[in-house]
Amino acid sequence: MRYLTYILFIALACLSSCKKKDDLTEVRKVISLNKDWQSIVLDSISKPEKDFVKTIKTDTSWKQVSVPHNWDQYYGYRRSSHGNLHGTAWYYKTLELEASNKEKQHFLFFEGVGSYATVWVNGKKVGEHKGGRTTFTLNISDAITFDAENKIIVKAHHPSFIADLPWVCGGCSGEWGFSEGSQPMGIFRPVSLIITNDIKIEPFGVHIWNDNSTTRDKAVLHVSTEIKNYGTSTKNILVINTLLDKEGKEIASVKSEIKNISDVKELKQTLPEIKNPSLWSPKNPYLYQLSTKIYENEELVDAITIPYGIRWVSWPIDRKGDDNRFFINDEPLFINGTCEYEHAIGKSHSFSNTEIKTRIEQVKAAGYNAFREGHQPHNLKYQEHLDKEGILFWSQFSAHIWYDTPEFKANFKTLLREWIKERRNNPSVVMWGLQNESTIPKAFAEECIQIIRELDPTSARQRIVTTCNGGEGTDWNVIQNWSGTYGGNPYNYGEELTTQLLNGEYGAWRTADLHTEGDFNQKGALSENRFSQLMEIKIREAESVKNKIVGQYHWLLYSHENPGRTQNGEGYRDIDKVGPINYKGIFTIWGEPLDAFYMYRANYVSKKESPMVYIVSHSWPNRWLSAGIKNDINVYSNCDEVELFNDIDNSSLGKLKNSGIKGEHFTWSNVNIRYNVLYAVGYVNGKAVAKDYIILNNLPEAPNFNKLISDKNDILKPQVGYNYIYRVNSGGANYEDTFGNTWFADVHQTKDDTWGSKSWTDSFEDLPAFYASQRTTFDAIKNTKDWKLFQDFRYGADKLQYKFPVPEGDYLVELYFNEPWYGVGGGMNCKEWRVFDIAINNKVVEKNLDIWSEVGTNTALKKTYKVNVKNGRLNISFPIAKSGQAVISAIAIASLDKNIQPANASPKNIQNAFTNTDYEVVSWLNITDKQYQNSDVNFTQLPSLLFGADYIRFPNVIKEEIVGSFISKEHSNIYIAVDAKLIEKPNWLNDFKETTDTIQNSKGTLFVVYQKEAEKGEKIVFESVKNCADCDMYTIAVIPVYNMDEKENRAILKLEAENGTATGYGIKKAFFKKSDYIEFTQNTKNSLTFIVNPGVANMYLMRYRFMNMNDNPIKVRLKIEDANGILLRNDDIEFPIQKEKWKILNTTSGGFINAGTYKITIESNNMKGLRLESFEFQ
Repeated sequence: MRYLTYILFIALACLSSCKKKDDLTEVRKVISLNKDWQSIVLDSISKPEKDFVKTIKTDTSWKQVSVPHNWDQYYGYRRSSHGNLHGTAWYYKTLELEASNKEKQHFLFFEGVGSYATVWVNGKKVGEHKGGRTTFTLNISDAITFDAENKIIVKAHHPSFIADLPWVCGGCSGEWGFSEGSQPMGIFRPVSLIITNDIKIEPFGVHIWNDNSTTRDKAVLHVSTEIKNYGTSTKNILVINTLLDKEGKEIASVKSEIKNISDVKELKQTLPEIKNPSLWSPKNPYLYQLSTKIYENEELVDAITIPYGIRWVSWPIDRKGDDNRFFINDEPLFINGTCEYEHAIGKSHSFSNTEIKTRIEQVKAAGYNAFREGHQPHNLKYQEHLDKEGILFWSQFSAHIWYDTPEFKANFKTLLREWIKERRNNPSVVMWGLQNESTIPKAFAEECIQIIRELDPTSARQRIVTTCNGGEGTDWNVIQNWSGTYGGNPYNYGEELTTQLLNGEYGAWRTADLHTEGDFNQKGALSENRFSQLMEIKIREAESVKNKIVGQYHWLLYSHENPGRTQNGEGYRDIDKVGPINYKGIFTIWGEPLDAFYMYRANYVSKKESPMVYIVSHSWPNRWLSAGIKNDINVYSNCDEVELFNDIDNSSLGKLKNSGIKGEHFTWSNVNIRYNVLYAVGYVNGKAVAKDYIILNNLPEAPNFNKLISDKNDILKPQVGYNYIYRVNSGGANYEDTFGNTWFADVHQTKDDTWGSKSWTDSFEDLPAFYASQRTTFDAIKNTKDWKLFQDFRYGADKLQYKFPVPEGDYLVELYFNEPWYGVGGGMNCKEWRVFDIAINNKVVEKNLDIWSEVGTNTALKKTYKVNVKNGRLNISFPIAKSGQAVISAIAIASLDKNIQPANASPKNIQNAFTNTDYEVVSWLNITDKQYQNSDVNFTQLPSLLFGADYIRFPNVIKEEIVGSFISKEHSNIYIAVDAKLIEKPNWLNDFKETTDTIQNSKGTLFVVYQKEAEKGEKIVFESVKNCADCDMYTIAVIPVYNMDEKENRAILKLEAENGTATGYGIKKAFFKKSDYIEFTQNTKNSLTFIVNPGVANMYLMRYRFMNMNDNPIKVRLKIEDANGILLRNDDIEFPIQKEKWKILNTTSGGFINAGTYKITIESNNMKGLRLESFEFQ
């Protein structure tokens, strides 16, 4: 009775006085520390760490950065199977603290530092953390000062061949031949300073979950609160947890007193029953707010608020009955999911909040209702947006990495706990993914499940624990069904799903810009068309059995880095073939949506909310060379009906009704195509709600073509009184605009006294200058008549810049932009999908430019700035791309001084050209470009290597014999495309070899391509082609030689098992699946020893290729013995069950071992059934 009286007293006291003191900003302050860091990569330091951090001095070699930051921006895109950056990055920041907070506790909250973090404050080590994918919090209260600047130093160590963490770079993974992306190097997620009182809620210390008895009528919610007293004396506190609705109205509350808290205390409470709760679901992602407050002596001392959604889910694997669907809140839901890595060229892993918001909006824009992490914990902002958008979340911890060492197992469990605590409150989380393609032994997986069950009670019945495509010991090993991609019959997919129930991955390779005619060909070229066709088959098959299955996850949203493999097919053009890339994304690694994106939209996005129509394809302008009867014109749309025109609102090819069957699209065949425009209009309830058009090169101009041409044309009009010194067509060739002004071709700057552009490739040797930084759209551009100037563009992040020599003085800078992708087809809000800053001479002149928000899609935009130049150079850069890539279409620089002349452009690849006929040296070779001076004949097909080349454009008809030459500026490949009708190769081509590549033009002429390698400065001579009167004139193109060959960074010693020293009885040699092996056939004292001789001190990876023919794992003793007989490792490893094929067991030397000779032995009395094929030491 006395206890109840006390509680009533406290409650009344809180009503009268606590509310007056509930100033949440005073009890807990969270301050972003993302800005004003300095960073450097140092492979070694000149003094011990403890001294280095006390005397650190930054200079110009340190880079000014903001976090999130990743030093490995571009290393992994250079076509090396393992090109990613490894090493040690140091970060330095100063921080002034308010003296008024002297009595407070101060914490540093790091959301991600890769891969091993050590932190010092004012020279004092305050903590460390292993593993970059989870957060950590450090108490720095004893290290800070309030009388001077505090110095924060972070060491981010990211070595190659990590063997004690579940997150490793694929290129140096011990899982030989397998890869699951790169890992970041640096502080790649946000950092905050948290200031609190002594009594504090611990990081992710509030856990709320609904009881299994929750229904639509009532909800029972449990709350646990982890509290710590950082002070020196015990405290008596009151903890109040309150559930608030969307409007902030109190729904339920519970209070508890804790007496004499001196350290850490976990309080468990149950809120009063909630009647008729608002439920969270994909249809209505309703979020309550849980307010947690702590009072001491009636004064608020700490408080946090977290969102929470009430919902329950049910899976068929733990449910009785024959219904195999997934249920949320007792309603069936077909899971239509996607997967994604945090990868984007130039900023992988180090995503801003805006970038993450964009990614989730793109998930929704594609019509997906579920999301799977690939294959490591993502930034915490992902789950926040997934909760808000109502997207189901399959959170993934790791991917097929296993080292049988005590260090790996301990770290795995520690990080597992952090992962669960960070995500267990999110209603979007419906599955825990322990490992993809798991290699974890069953017993260890079961230990991990026990940890998950303890931290998340709902995992026992709702959030099941999974592996995917391999693994034992979890609730469900979800299959992957890649039929149509890796064998199999995709037309059996639906039937297969009725037993598999959920497909964790399906997808296909595809190559951006590559297009093919005809129906799906399983063995055909990896075109965008084939990709979309196969995905449509999978959708159609899955939807046909949706009432019998759970669903499927498409692999994947964005292509991602894939070190450890050779996969460079992201784009058809060679300058787009970054890699290694897992190029299965419906978005490219630079953020361009492909045809399949619109196909998914057509199938899964609401026609009421987002009506859309898309003609296949906007990147196929040369599909036909002539007019006539055409087939298979495909349109993706979610509208009721679509009408297709061969002109703007004219020449209808017919109106088709939507079949209503998912996985089918609108197709027009046997239609007469006469003009160069296809125009589609989508109707809902008889009303036109969406439209799209594409322009077809080579065909006669449509009668109403001018309707596509803007009436406005002032955007390029020169300002009166100005002398335009430079006009540059970014990413394009020389261009004359409708005002008669010439825009220079974009050139790569190679000399300081010339003008030109720079990109990320300038940080490396032997890379193409314009590699992965230029694209073209073929769509019409609104707000200008000068389409071509806005169709070509450069893209990039902080590395893209233009440099112009100019005298000191005042200048007018005009920058021209176009949003080429986002918003095509209609029905999308693309706000902030592309956001970037613009700087001139390192001063930001435009912050957060969002082209789509200002003018929409494919619309010319002009930005004007007045700047003063004092150092003789005007540099334009894009220091921050907050979301997507920065883009630039054209640049103009002008002055009121009429006497200023432009500097020379950096030289092109073709120098000192001479010939006795007309010619011009042209840049940026592309399809749709004119091949000849005196005709409108265009290139329609080009080999991938020739895109972006400098080339010589001749007249097509030349009466006199040609004699000419030029100098190759660089070590280059010289290509000469000769009419295929030529029978006899001319003598001057004797040094050239015929390739298998061909070129085609709009006349239908086929050209054979010849090639030779020329040294820097070499003179190339060309002459006439004789004995072929009806041959078209040849074309000469020049591409500098670049070298992206693989460089092995750590040799592998492979020893065959039969060459090891085996002891004991019952050892036999045999052969299985192309491999010799030894097998232990008796349970006697057996051993197998290998001798290795490492040349340098290092930690070494060790791999046994084995099979275990038993029904139980085989445990053996592993010993590493040096030449003096000292045991460096002496513990157990375990060979899991593996009967059907060879498997790799990974382990390590257990620590650094020095150069020398070592015996590596496994031994046991119970090795019967163990087959060993080989041993690798690396």
